[in-house]
Amino acid sequence: MFRACAVALSLLCATAWSAVSRAEAAPPPLSAYGALPSISGVTLSADGQRLAFISVVGDDRRLVLQSVSGELLATIALGKTNIEDLIWAGPDDIVILASVVSALPEFGNRKRVFWTVQSYSLSKKRLLQVSSKVPNAIGGVFDRPSVRVIDGEGYAFVRVITVNPSPRFDLARVSVKDGSVSIVDWSPMDGLGWLIDAQGRAVGRARYNEVKGNWSAAVRQGALWPDVFTTLAPLDSPYLAGLSREDDGLVVVVPGEDGVEYAKVGYDGSVSAALPDDKPVHTLIVDPSTSRVIGAVNVVDSSEYRFFDPVAKTAWASVIKSFPKSRVHLTSWTPDWKKVAVLVEGPGNAGVHYLVDLAGRKADIIGDAYPKVPAEAVADIRPYSYKAADGLDIPGYLTLPPGREAKGLPLIVLPHGGPAVRDVLAFDYQAQALASRGYAVLQPNFRGSAGYTPAFKAAGYGEWGRKMQTDLSDGVRALAKDGIVDPKRVCIVGWSYGGYAAMAGVTLDPGVYRCAVAGAGVSDLKRFLSWRAGRSGDSSETVRTWNRFWASSDENDPRLEAISPTRQAARADAPILLIHGKNDTVVPYEQTTLLANALKKAGKPVEVVTLEGEDHNLSKAVTRQQSLEATMAFLLKHNPPD
Repeated sequence: MFRACAVALSLLCATAWSAVSRAEAAPPPLSAYGALPSISGVTLSADGQRLAFISVVGDDRRLVLQSVSGELLATIALGKTNIEDLIWAGPDDIVILASVVSALPEFGNRKRVFWTVQSYSLSKKRLLQVSSKVPNAIGGVFDRPSVRVIDGEGYAFVRVITVNPSPRFDLARVSVKDGSVSIVDWSPMDGLGWLIDAQGRAVGRARYNEVKGNWSAAVRQGALWPDVFTTLAPLDSPYLAGLSREDDGLVVVVPGEDGVEYAKVGYDGSVSAALPDDKPVHTLIVDPSTSRVIGAVNVVDSSEYRFFDPVAKTAWASVIKSFPKSRVHLTSWTPDWKKVAVLVEGPGNAGVHYLVDLAGRKADIIGDAYPKVPAEAVADIRPYSYKAADGLDIPGYLTLPPGREAKGLPLIVLPHGGPAVRDVLAFDYQAQALASRGYAVLQPNFRGSAGYTPAFKAAGYGEWGRKMQTDLSDGVRALAKDGIVDPKRVCIVGWSYGGYAAMAGVTLDPGVYRCAVAGAGVSDLKRFLSWRAGRSGDSSETVRTWNRFWASSDENDPRLEAISPTRQAARADAPILLIHGKNDTVVPYEQTTLLANALKKAGKPVEVVTLEGEDHNLSKAVTRQQSLEATMAFLLKHNPPD
């Protein structure tokens, strides 16, 4: 059932504030922040009559199906499986995409993340394993499935590896009702996948020869696949984003030194601009039911959506007008744009899912993302920019502790992962948890971060462990100069690349931090590059990308030693807490062991927390909570906020 909060669309559904002031309220328990979002994957059926989402309690996931009026139709226990997406296949069937970590002999018994596909039928009240129905398939599926309704029946189009007798990619069409399979097409192992149009036809596909750097896009002409677009891309290879909004070609995203080109490659091989304007684009909006590109998102501080279709454009304008001074994120919509599902967050709001009925002029609350974080506990987050030592402008975000004056505060520097991603103005459970205990939190978008200009991203090349690192400590100095923080009460906390930055903060950039918490970080660049090459090949784009960031030629480049915390462990000038999941397939657990051993050998203080069964993304509630509690205990010990 929906929570009782239906509002007129011209008004904001304001979050109720507690009568207790921020200064007096006790902070919520860490479990309120460390829990996985209680609701995710909200999606509307095409007819606008049904709603599906994942409900999470602890590590247990449940698929919830209900009518848009709030009538519960079904709840299905899915266990502790990581659910990645939900897709309706008609009004009766829902497709469930999940991820699992497995070590299969066909993949050298190395742990890898595989995707699996199931479907649930409301009328038959049963789950069906979809991806396992494909004959001779190994592993799982290798893309988000395209789901289409053809002549009233739902089908999932999945890309799998089969052995026939040699390995190849097959595109299989699987009925979500009975699991019957037909092979639509196949490609060699350098295939990157297919685009499926609204009628369920494979109309475009791409291939990439990593060794030579050759990328190509092809269109279907009868039984043939002639190339219509080719380019040399040893780094930053293009990708197929979707079909053109006119449905007369492919949309190819082509990164380059001067920015990203969005090209429409017609079925006849003609090339033209894919977008109607040259406004900034962070990502494209693709209709999952047709593969058509229907809009774009630009990120300044938060997501700004624009749509090419006038109906969608008008509908979205009405939606965002209903939630002033809030950040509105699109999660699902009906083809006629009469119903839209959104996640809304902002001041005093940790995230609320709404079902917006534009025709009925109302918005119903589906549920809260973090129901145990009350409005008065949501810390203020604001943009904060400063200059690096070389004059480069560094944007970022500052979260301030509730009820405390922004003066002389203890600080946690929280660099993002990637590194070629960015932080945005949004509720961040780690930053909010830290702020709830009295810390200011700086999330800098250091050079090398994506989402700004090509020059800003390129400024990070060769600066890993160098200017990318001092960009962080320059932020500390800027905040201290502004009087906001006490420069003698600073620690650094990070995950993935942020974990590396935390390690490097106390080994390569001394005298700044009282302690460091490093999660799933790379500590020995040579060993990591060797491991990565063993999985994807010496000539893979992934290896070339790391060499570009590190300004290295290969795994034996002597320059890697100077920016490897493990090799510089004797320089550590503050205690380090290392946290890592044993099921990490992105950064191997070995990287934590290497640094821990080096620090112990050098007589430096180090603690290690091992997250059993956890992956690189902190996908499990119990280990996410374990990580947060260990982090907070370490910070309170070495950098108490009071």
